[in-house]
Amino acid sequence: MHLLDGNLAIRPPAEPFVLLGDANLDPMDGDGRTTALRALLNHPALSDPAPRGTHLRTEPAHRGDPALDTAIYDRLGGLRLDYILPSAGLHILASGILWPPDTDPLAATLATASHHYPLWIDFAPP
Repeated sequence: MHLLDGNLAIRPPAEPFVLLGDANLDPMDGDGRTTALRALLNHPALSDPAPRGTHLRTEPAHRGDPALDTAIYDRLGGLRLDYILPSAGLHILASGILWPPDTDPLAATLATASHHYPLWIDFAPP
């Protein structure tokens, strides 16, 4: 947020840009600075496409929508930890999280590779 607000020694990114990465922080559940992450997701310079998975999991003990979860941990359950946040001026066409069904051979590959699942967005060029 400091970068986007121009509060650092370097200039904020010029539009269009995409902020992406593994924050290891869920905006609703788990430990950490959830308020700070929610503020980033609502920053006026950004758009949160909120990619959704098609896994149909439930997390009764969590406040966040499990369709937004990008990682699964045995003890913690599902959490939204990974983000693709395009600048507000980019027109988002679609977004999602790659959650193949357990019967798909790709499911085993993804589970072996990481606790995190790939996110994607399609956007129209400016």
